[in-house]
Amino acid sequence: MKSYLAAAIQMTSTPELENNLAEAEDLVELAVHRGAALVTLPENFPFLGKEEDKVAQAEAIATRSEKFLKTMAQRFQITILGGGFPVPVDSTKVSNTALLIDPSGTELARYQKVHLFDVNLPDGNTYRES
Repeated sequence: MKSYLAAAIQMTSTPELENNLAEAEDLVELAVHRGAALVTLPENFPFLGKEEDKVAQAEAIATRSEKFLKTMAQRFQITILGGGFPVPVDSTKVSNTALLIDPSGTELARYQKVHLFDVNLPDGNTYRES
């Protein structure tokens, strides 16, 4: 079996989609320059903010995230996994979706999170996946 280097990127996402994608791009490039052939981005890599903002911006987040992942895969000739990001289900719900993209920019797999949870965090943030 052929071996390869995988990179698991960590980042602190914010409610600023374009800033998050710019940071992710820098980190993907760094991983590739260090030899990674498979790069994984964390859950919520393109957006982490208030639930109502996530739902309101879900279409833009989903569209930009898919394009970003395909662009990164093709540009750097890597396989890339985009951890969960919101994809609209209807006007009030989103699906936490992860995509696996090959070096040609083709979608290999799409996973929609099925084990959903709700939580109220001590810092005041609330997450309602269910």
